Amino acid sequence: MPPSAAWADAELSRRFAQVDLAHPLLAKLADWARVLLLRDGQPDSPRVTVQHPGTADGSRPATVRTTAPHPTAPRADTPSLAALLARRPALTTPPEVVQRLSALVTSDDATPDDVAQVIQHDTYLTAAVLRIVNSPLHAPLVPVETVQRAVMMLGMRQILSLVTAASLMRLMTPRDVVARRTFWRHAACVATAARALAVACGGAEPGRTFVAGMLHDIGHLLLMGNLPDLAAQISRRATEGAMPIQAAERELLGYDHCDIGRRLLDAWRLGDAVAEAAGTHHEADARAWSDLGVYVHLGDCIAVALGYHMPGDELLHKPARGALDRLKLSPADFSSLVGHILADTEAMEQALFGDVTA
Repeated sequence: MPPSAAWADAELSRRFAQVDLAHPLLAKLADWARVLLLRDGQPDSPRVTVQHPGTADGSRPATVRTTAPHPTAPRADTPSLAALLARRPALTTPPEVVQRLSALVTSDDATPDDVAQVIQHDTYLTAAVLRIVNSPLHAPLVPVETVQRAVMMLGMRQILSLVTAASLMRLMTPRDVVARRTFWRHAACVATAARALAVACGGAEPGRTFVAGMLHDIGHLLLMGNLPDLAAQISRRATEGAMPIQAAERELLGYDHCDIGRRLLDAWRLGDAVAEAAGTHHEADARAWSDLGVYVHLGDCIAVALGYHMPGDELLHKPARGALDRLKLSPADFSSLVGHILADTEAMEQALFGDVTA
């Protein structure tokens, strides 16, 4: 049977318990989250058709509070941050194609053919780009059959975004199918939201902002790939303690995925703003951040609010001080933007995975 409004409101209250829904933009975000809860329901519930959030009754249940258990002791076998990075898994160097495309896109004399030549040397990326460009996300009138046409149609910066997304998917091993899907859905929603905010508000290049969004949680990926048991323990600790995932990481590791991401992306040399966004996206004060950092942080908030979250990190936390003030968007414009973000994220997921319900 379809999910009840009472269940959706209770889940909404739990997810948004730590934020002030009197803020007009957060209230609109909660409306969209309620729409998805009613549409998707509890696990294994059938999907139902719902109306735009403007038709919701706007009721807000009482806040749910959870008491945290006593802290657990740090594991004695936890490697230091330097030791973790010194293991030099595949993630300690960026995908070569992303490096090469980043250099091309920022050069003054690169052509679409130059970009296509880089992609065509990789069968996986060629197939991914063609699958995405022919998906409902872009809906070409005539099927696109070559990478050159894909680059001409989407532009070099958009191609860089897509290649970064596809490369990130490939970094996880086949046995991590569920974890890869969860990680990718969160990263893609954050990236899509950050890019949409950059387009709507200005101040940051949308393509670079998308890349920063895709890579903002790369520290999670390194932990899952190198310390899978500890990563699972961190998720449980965050859930049981009703604490942010980075707090559980610091408790059990002595550092968090933001520290890992900043160090890793500094080494990748994709730009200071991209590394900064990975390092600061969970901090509490955004007033000194670049616009790109603000958009990635708020993209993360939007993703979590809509249910695109990492394991153990499903509760929305208060946006960083000053972040929402940087948007200069009306509530109606922000609501429309969130709707487009959701549609684009689901279309990209369908293009890459073949469905949006798994």
